[in-house]
Amino acid sequence: MISRREFLSASSIAGASLGLDLAGSRNAKAAWLMQSASSVSAKQDAETIVLHNSRIGVMFDRKTGMMDIRWQDGHALTGIVSGAELADGRRILTSDYAEHRLEAGKDADAASGTRKFTVVSRKEGMPEIRRHVWLHEGKPWLWMQVELDEAASAIGTRHCDVLLAEGADAVRMGEDAKLRMLKVPFDNDMWVRYASIPVTEMVTGQTYSSSAVTAFYDDATREAIVAGAITHDVWKTALDVKGEDGALLRLDVYGGISSPLGVRTDTHDTVPHGLVRGKQVMSPRVFVGSFADWREGMEAYGRANAEMQPPLKWAAGAPMGWNSWAAYANEINYSRYLGAAGFMRDELVPEGFGRDHVAYINYDAFWSLLDGVQLADTVGIIKRLPEQDGMRFKPGIYWAPFAYFSDDLAAYVEGTDMKYRYHDILLKAPDGSLMPKVDGGRPLDPTHPGAKARISEYMREFRRMGFEYLKIDFLSHGALEGAHYDPAVRTGIEAYNSGMRQIVEENDGQMFLSLSIAPVFPAGYGHSRRISCDTKGHISGQDQSTEYMLNSLTYGWWTSGNLYIADPDHVVLGVKADHGARNITEGRSRLMSAIISGGMILDSSRLADDAQGQDFARAVYGNRKLLAVASEQVAFRPVEGDTGDKAATAFVRKSARGYYLAVFNYEFEMPRTVSLPLKRIARRLAAGKVRVRDVATGEEMTSANGTVTVELAGAESKLLELIV
Repeated sequence: MISRREFLSASSIAGASLGLDLAGSRNAKAAWLMQSASSVSAKQDAETIVLHNSRIGVMFDRKTGMMDIRWQDGHALTGIVSGAELADGRRILTSDYAEHRLEAGKDADAASGTRKFTVVSRKEGMPEIRRHVWLHEGKPWLWMQVELDEAASAIGTRHCDVLLAEGADAVRMGEDAKLRMLKVPFDNDMWVRYASIPVTEMVTGQTYSSSAVTAFYDDATREAIVAGAITHDVWKTALDVKGEDGALLRLDVYGGISSPLGVRTDTHDTVPHGLVRGKQVMSPRVFVGSFADWREGMEAYGRANAEMQPPLKWAAGAPMGWNSWAAYANEINYSRYLGAAGFMRDELVPEGFGRDHVAYINYDAFWSLLDGVQLADTVGIIKRLPEQDGMRFKPGIYWAPFAYFSDDLAAYVEGTDMKYRYHDILLKAPDGSLMPKVDGGRPLDPTHPGAKARISEYMREFRRMGFEYLKIDFLSHGALEGAHYDPAVRTGIEAYNSGMRQIVEENDGQMFLSLSIAPVFPAGYGHSRRISCDTKGHISGQDQSTEYMLNSLTYGWWTSGNLYIADPDHVVLGVKADHGARNITEGRSRLMSAIISGGMILDSSRLADDAQGQDFARAVYGNRKLLAVASEQVAFRPVEGDTGDKAATAFVRKSARGYYLAVFNYEFEMPRTVSLPLKRIARRLAAGKVRVRDVATGEEMTSANGTVTVELAGAESKLLELIV
């Protein structure tokens, strides 16, 4: 028998053939565990159940019901239990069970070498718990999911623990590791920020939470453990963490996040998470992996989500164009909309603005201020604009399908032939009362037949009028917990999936779907999603700034491509626009932030009637070299991940000849010198001299050897290519 301590103290699960020390693991079980195995294997005896591939080992103690995960790199999660809080008040955990048995593994995907195993926990008088584990040949991650038996499923739960680990060894990543925890927000509303939280700064007894996913990592070595949900059909998943004296003492990965007492405000919920019950209750499926670089781990996690629910693809890629919101807001009119289109056609398109021979001209909110004739006329004019160098112009519009911004609750609902009024389709609390407003809007129930008819009516009308881009906003309203009309819908995320599925089906691929305020998960319902909340043109500020948006890119770049096209929001130029860039340098940095987010670029300057905004636009968008990098449509990674809730200074990605490096100065007036070790940018840059080219000018700079140094004026950014 191999003890749990022996399992954890062994230096590798891959065996002596990998040249690793196996001291302390000499018995037969340890020898089997440590053997080199390229395929996924499993074994059980009277004491233990062991699953492994060449990178990861999982052991279940058949007496305690606890589970340990150990990686080849020495990282470990230990003392893991699973369970649920049942609606009848019982708390069931696998550590309370007497019998734990392995069922035969199954080829979940023979082509990829994935096998599924199930460990069943039983005890007289208690509901059965089944833990499903997927191992993948040669991969340093597993998937895990918990299933309740029919009796427990009929009772139901609002909180299902997939992976609960407590104690001094709960998370093991080396004695000298200076760990951080990544905090990911539920959505992008109210200028929320991502955060990298040092474990040494965690207050004893306080819970630190992340929505859907987190990473524990040492920024110096970049080594990490990443854990997060990869299914988002039923549950709002959270990860709760506690630390003490610089150590992580508790990790709970569970389905059921909500804030009934206002403790958690990021979901905006005011009632508990929906009760999940039925014939079969399954937890979220969770990804757990260990990586040499936390950034690679987050990207692997993103790909795992795409494997479960592929992103919605748009053949033409990331759009470029103009949007009315920051420019004119509720002052948009017929002349300004067409004036902006005219300036773009005459001044910007000839200089290379646009992508795939398309430029979008988009209405935002308050398009309803135009009468029906004006609205239809502008759409027709935009679609008939003469092609210039093959460029076509496409009109876009805005809508909030799950929120109602009026207090006239007796108004008839569009598309329902006067069958329903708005008070009928508003989301209700379990006691029948109306849910409170969020962002000034009342949440609608996406499952109500009146709300569904309204979606059909608007989507049909937008398509009939010829719009080819639809920005849909305040989508988090559709994910709120409440008493939904459809009794089969138990949770807010189930309702959100229902509503978003309908929008995609009604769209039938005609319009580019741009998600604005929306949960990070589930994906697959929008071609793009704003990576942050409203962002305008200033370089710094707690909200609406370039630095604020780049905080979301710093810790959320991995969503780009895997979940959506990352939308960095509007580039706003000129002081007459809302928070518009105050000079050309600041405006160029705002454009740079869009370029490194993956290249989706929507201007929102007063192009129709503001001379300063027009001049800035000519200067900012007139660089074909930068626009060419944007058109490659690849998001940049952060160089460092130790910035707390601020943005990184430097971002990197591969180029055809080496690496692109984008560097920012977030001080509006003060210059800054940024020096970066080349080995932190990319390991292959560490040896010898590296040529440095300024992408915007094409000029060669002084070669770098060991360190690259960049001088930046106030609010300036630079894009360099490091050529190897």
